[in-house]
Amino acid sequence: MEKITNFFLNSILHKNVYDEYGDSIGKLLDIFVTTETGYPKAIGYKIKKGGEIFYYEFRSIDFFKDNNKIIIKIRDAKEIIPRSFSYLLSKHLLGKQIIDINGKKVVKVNDLSMSIIAGELRVVAVDTGFLALARRFKMEGIVKWICSLIHKEISDSLIIWDDVESIEMQNNNLMISVPYKKLSKLHPADLADILEEMDSEFRKKVFESLDENLAADTLEEIEPEIQKDLIKNISESKVVEVFDSMPNDEIAGILDEVDEETAEKILASMESGDADEIRTLMRYEDETVGSIMNKDFIAFNVDITVEETIELLRELKPDDEVMHYIFIVDDDEKLQGVISLRNLIISNSNCKLREIMDTNVIKINDKDNIDKAIELAVKYNLVSLPVVDKEDKLCGSVILSDILDEVLPLNLKRKIKRAG
Repeated sequence: MEKITNFFLNSILHKNVYDEYGDSIGKLLDIFVTTETGYPKAIGYKIKKGGEIFYYEFRSIDFFKDNNKIIIKIRDAKEIIPRSFSYLLSKHLLGKQIIDINGKKVVKVNDLSMSIIAGELRVVAVDTGFLALARRFKMEGIVKWICSLIHKEISDSLIIWDDVESIEMQNNNLMISVPYKKLSKLHPADLADILEEMDSEFRKKVFESLDENLAADTLEEIEPEIQKDLIKNISESKVVEVFDSMPNDEIAGILDEVDEETAEKILASMESGDADEIRTLMRYEDETVGSIMNKDFIAFNVDITVEETIELLRELKPDDEVMHYIFIVDDDEKLQGVISLRNLIISNSNCKLREIMDTNVIKINDKDNIDKAIELAVKYNLVSLPVVDKEDKLCGSVILSDILDEVLPLNLKRKIKRAG
């Protein structure tokens, strides 16, 4: 009889457990583990004997293999009440979806690799392979035999626990535990891929646990149908929190996909200025420039000086994507010119903007088709275009990334953003 210290959970479940006197105390149904960080540690055992269920902890537990038969021996069994912060490996993990951080994907747990480490039984890896599934349903031998007949190799597909998102128990349900620590290392496009693979309920739990900035960046990368599912299922407070970190044109695009009642309910919870701006964007017809324009642009009056402009920019701290060009308007908000950040910095600080601005502005109307914006951006090698209304008043800007969002397939957009 050989003592073993490494084995799979499915290979020891439903095996007889023997005490120090050689008497069977029942069959092992499941194992309680702690939700502490690191490799989950066994702290209790669910045993069935004579139709009754018992919960035990043992002073020691050892596993042996005798002619391919697993034998479990324990010492000093003591009945316990399961701890609220523990969870059951078979009940709560087998067959469930988890996040493989390293592989950047969602996987299903078919088995768990267990090891005795410093005298403690711990989970060290997750097995997601077909062989593990066969082992779970007591068909490992048959599957191996079939594979040998067709000369096909089959092996375990292990994911080390370090690469698995940790979990904890809340209200008797598995929840993501401090996921931001690990998930924040992923690119939002990769996280979007992961969320799209999940079922609706698990997706909701993961998304609601994200930091609002990561959640916002990720939501922008997700397929419209999945965006719609998330907005429908996550809490209204979380939606508003995430939207607070997103540009209004992106929000308008997302709310266009949900029903009017849901959209209006969310808008009613937002700041009135942002809500009104989003409603304006949502009124534009699809395929028009207005439907994708960014309302967060930088515009200054023609009569302020370079020094005043730079000081205002320091106070505003605008995002990079709106800093490509600074638009110049008159007292009626009509577009008069444009200036690059470089030219602004090298100009005399006492000059007024009207003296240094470029009046030969390539602009587009908010009712024009998006195709025209693409043509202009390509022809003049522009990263953004000012958008004006029928009165020539500046009402937004179209950024190259917004145009790409409309014309490129989602998977290609993600590749570009990852590369960037």
